[in-house]
Amino acid sequence: MKKRIALGIAIFALVLTGCAKEQIYSSSPPMKTVSNDLYEATLEPLNAERYNYYNSFRLVFTNKTGKDLIIDWSDTFYLQNKRKYGLFGWEGLTFEELRGLKEEPDLVVAGGKTETTVLFPLKLVGWKEEGVRMKSNKPEAGYTLGVITPGENGMSLAVRQDGKLVREKILVTIALD
Repeated sequence: MKKRIALGIAIFALVLTGCAKEQIYSSSPPMKTVSNDLYEATLEPLNAERYNYYNSFRLVFTNKTGKDLIIDWSDTFYLQNKRKYGLFGWEGLTFEELRGLKEEPDLVVAGGKTETTVLFPLKLVGWKEEGVRMKSNKPEAGYTLGVITPGENGMSLAVRQDGKLVREKILVTIALD
């Protein structure tokens, strides 16, 4: 009798977990644009490949002036629920570059030009070993982008022109539907 009850509970638990609603993330607004006399910047959360959660942002930055603007990545912060939560990494970084990153490079955007980049919060990066290399028999290391959690998320963008700092906050609200 006890075995039947345990089996019934196990089957009931499996049915419940199989019927659980898939978690889908949404962003309000889907992308946020800020604009001032110097630049326009749009931040858009991006879904993780093949998943329904966000793990990165697309930043589209347009210099509205005739002079160079500098995005100061060492002074640009990821914001999580209105608090600074570290710096950003960017698409294309190798594992070795990410591990050795000590200072964020500046990005110079020429007058009238637009730059687009994919960014991710460094504090959310997970480190992993992907297996064993056949010849050296050493583990191959890598990183994976972490989940951007529900709440207000975005950036405090630091831009310099002629030594003057202009800062804008760009925030979206991420919700779990």
